[in-house]
Amino acid sequence: MLLLLFCFSPRDIPVADNTPPLIKGIYLSPGVIHSSYGLNKFYQMVDLGLLNTAVIDIKDVKGRVMFSLYSDFIKVAKEKGIYLIARQCVFKDRYFALKDSGRYALKDTKGNIWFEEKSGYWTDPSLKEVRNYNLRIIEKAYEIGFDEVQFDYIRYPSGSKRYKNNTNKLSRLLQFLDTAITHAPPGRKISLTLYGYAVWGDVLIKEGQNLEKMAEKVDAVYPMLYPSHFRNAFMADSTKEWRTYSIIYRSIKKARERLSNKGIRITPYIQAFNWKQSKLGKEYIKNQLRAVYDSRGDGFILWEAGGDYDKACQELIDLDIELGRVRPQLLSL
Repeated sequence: MLLLLFCFSPRDIPVADNTPPLIKGIYLSPGVIHSSYGLNKFYQMVDLGLLNTAVIDIKDVKGRVMFSLYSDFIKVAKEKGIYLIARQCVFKDRYFALKDSGRYALKDTKGNIWFEEKSGYWTDPSLKEVRNYNLRIIEKAYEIGFDEVQFDYIRYPSGSKRYKNNTNKLSRLLQFLDTAITHAPPGRKISLTLYGYAVWGDVLIKEGQNLEKMAEKVDAVYPMLYPSHFRNAFMADSTKEWRTYSIIYRSIKKARERLSNKGIRITPYIQAFNWKQSKLGKEYIKNQLRAVYDSRGDGFILWEAGGDYDKACQELIDLDIELGRVRPQLLSL
C-alpha cells in the first residue's frame, strides 16, 4: 500500500523569506504534534523566544510519508513565525525496500533483500527509481509550506553484513544531492544530517559520508553531535561535564575550519535524551547549549525521540537566566 498522504495542499501559506539568524530548534515527532501537552509546551517556548524552529518527519525510516498529519500544525506554526524543517529519511526506508518484492532494496551478496536487526531495511542509492521517488517527496514538502528539507539517512547502513553495489558510495550520494538541489524553489533550503564522526574524519567507509563534498551541495549541515554516541575514549582527558561541552564546542570549531569560506550553516543536533547520562554530567543539555553559543555555531536542534523535553526546556530557561537574556515572564513558569 502506498503511504503517500498528499491530501493537504495549502498553496496560499506563505514561506519564510529567511532562515532565523540563530536556529533554536526541536525535533517534534508525530506523537508530540498530536499531544496537547507536548505541543503547548513547544508553543510556550516559542512565545518566550527560546525556540523558533521545528523539525518534523515527512518520511520516516519505515517509509511512512505523512504530509496530511500536519495541516493544523503548519497553519499555526506559520502564524507564529516558526521556521519549518521537513525531515526526510532518504535511503533507510522499509516500505520502499520491500516494494515490488524488494526490487529497490539493497541486496546481500546472494541477491536477497539486505537486512540487519539493528540497521533495518535500506533502499539502493544507485537506483534511479529510488532517487526519483525521494525527489517527488521533496517537491511536495515545499508545496505545503516547509521552509527547508533536511535529508536524514543520506548514507549507507553502518551494519557489518555485506551487500552488493558497495563501491562509489560517496559519488552516489553526491549524485542524488546534485539532482535534489534543482528541485528547491528560490528561497527554500536543502540541508542534510551527518554522523558526528564525519566532522573528524575523511570519508566514513561504511556510510560513505564526507563533510566537505556533501556540504558544498546544500545550504546547511546538521552534524549529530550526541556525546553519548562518541567512543568513551574520545576527548576523555577531562571531567565528564567538560567532555560533554568540549565534544560540541570542538566539533563545531572543527567543522567551521573545514568548511571555511563556503557560507554553509553548521547547526548541530544535540542530545536531549538521557542515554549514558551518568557519563555526561548532571546538566549535560545546558553544557551542550553553552558550547553551541561559545563556539558561534549557527544554532541547535534538540533531539529526544520520545518527545520528553521537560529537562531540555528547563535547561534552556536556566541558561537564558544565567546569560541575562531571560524575559520576566519566564520566572512565572
